[in-house]
Amino acid sequence: MILRKIWILSAVILCAAAYAKERPNFVIVLADDVSWSSFGCNESGLYTRTPNIDKLASQGVRFTNFMGAVAQCGPLRHELYTGLLPPSSGVYSNGSKPKESYKNIAHYLGDLGYNVGLTGKTHFNVADFHKVSGFETNGNHNAPTWEMGGIKQFIESSQSEQKPFCVVVASVNAHHPWTVGDPSNFPLDKIVVPPHMVDTPVTREALARHAAEVEELDNQVGATMELLDDMELADDTVLIFLSEQGTALPNGKWSIYDYGTRALCVVRWPGKVEPAVSDAVAMYCDISSTLVDIAGGEAPATDGKSLFSVLKGETSHHRDYAYLIHQAGGYTQRAIRNKDFKLVWNPERKADYYLDVLMEPKSGKFFARAWREWLGKAKTDPDAQAKIDRVVKHPEFELYNVKGDPWELENLADNPEYRPQLEKMHAQLKADMERMNDVFSTVDPKKLKREKKARVEQTTKTEQSEPAELTEKQKKREARKLARQKS
Repeated sequence: MILRKIWILSAVILCAAAYAKERPNFVIVLADDVSWSSFGCNESGLYTRTPNIDKLASQGVRFTNFMGAVAQCGPLRHELYTGLLPPSSGVYSNGSKPKESYKNIAHYLGDLGYNVGLTGKTHFNVADFHKVSGFETNGNHNAPTWEMGGIKQFIESSQSEQKPFCVVVASVNAHHPWTVGDPSNFPLDKIVVPPHMVDTPVTREALARHAAEVEELDNQVGATMELLDDMELADDTVLIFLSEQGTALPNGKWSIYDYGTRALCVVRWPGKVEPAVSDAVAMYCDISSTLVDIAGGEAPATDGKSLFSVLKGETSHHRDYAYLIHQAGGYTQRAIRNKDFKLVWNPERKADYYLDVLMEPKSGKFFARAWREWLGKAKTDPDAQAKIDRVVKHPEFELYNVKGDPWELENLADNPEYRPQLEKMHAQLKADMERMNDVFSTVDPKKLKREKKARVEQTTKTEQSEPAELTEKQKKREARKLARQKS
C-alpha cells in the first residue's frame, strides 16, 4: 500500500512537471518612455545603438503598428496588465483612479498555475505579483541600478515548485532625468533630429542623453537574453519586448501622436514562432489575452484580443483600428489609427494645447529646456514657429497618412481627395466612443495630484509593512548608512 501511494505521488509529480514544461514561460521586458523610432530595427533614420534589441527583433515577430491607448505610464501599464482600455477601467491619465479592482495577468496566469513576478517600476497596483529584486522602482533616480540575480532566484524558485513562470522586467530606462549611460557615444553632430522638432543645441543634447539611456536599456535586454541562454530556458520561454510610450519631448509622451503612442513590440518563441515583420494593428491590451491563449486558458473578458494566430502566421490581420486617447492637462483628443491613416478629433478647441510639465517656463525638468529654446528660436525663425504651432494649435480634424508620413507632418483633413477617408474614420470613431461609453471629460490636474499623493502614501505604508527583498548593492548601501550613524 505504501509503495502504491509513493508510485501514485511520483506519477502526479511527473505529470505536473510535464504539464508545466508543455506550457511556456513568459518574460516581458518593459521599457520606460521610449518611442518606436529609438531602435535600429525600426529603421527610423535616427542615430541609435540597440544591437541586442535589434538581434531580438531578428529572432521574433516585430510589430510595426503596435499602439498604446494613452501615452502615459499609468494608463498604459494598466492597459497592459489588465487588458482594459481607459473607457472600461476609468484610468485615463496618470493618477486616475480605476472604477474598481480589476483582474490582471497575475490573476489570469496564476489561475493557470504560473508564478507571476515583477521587478522594477510599478506605476500600477502590483500587490498580486511576486516581488522580484534587481531593478529600481523609481524612474526619477539619478543613477538607477540593476542586476539579474533576483530574476534568476525567482526562476529557480518556480522551477523547484514545478511551476511555469511569468516575470515582468520593468526597466526605468529611458525615463528622465536621462542621467544614465554615456552620451559621448552619441556625438551631437551625429544626432538626427526628428523632422517635427526644432533643431537646437538643447534638443540635440536631450536626444543624445535619451539615446544613452536607451543604450543602457539595450544592455538589460542583452542580459535577459543571456540569462535565459545560461539557464537553458530560451526555447521554453516566450520573450516579449515592449518600449512603453514615447519620449518626454513634444508630440511624444503625453500626446496622441505616433511619437508618443506607437511602440516597438517584439515576441520571440524559438521553434514555435517564426521570425517575421507584422504590420497587423495591435495594442497593449492584447498582450494579456495573448499570454492566456498561449498558456492554454480561456480568453478573459477584456478589451484585448489574442495575437497568437498572428504570431503563428495563420493570419496577417488583427484589428481594424487602434483606439487612442489624450486628455491630460485639460486638453481632450480622440483618435483612431489603422495601417495607413490616423484621424485625430479635437472637439474642444477653446485654448491652445498646453502641458505644464513640458511647457512651464519655470519647470526644472531638463526636457522643458528644449521647449524654452524652441520658443526663443521661433522669434526669428518661421520654420521653428510653424513647428511650435503644430504642437499647440489644432484644427477640429487631423488626418495623417502614417504609412507614408510617419512623423505626421502633413494634415490631409482639408484635402478634398481624402474627404471620404476622413468621414469614414470619423463615423467609426464616434461609433467606437458610443460602444465603449467613452465621453469627453476634462481631467482636473490638481485633483489627480491629490488622489495620486494619497495612493502613494498608502502604497508606501504597505511597502514599509512588507519590505521587498534588497539587492546586494542596496544591502551594502544600507550597511554603510548604519555604520555612519553609529560613528
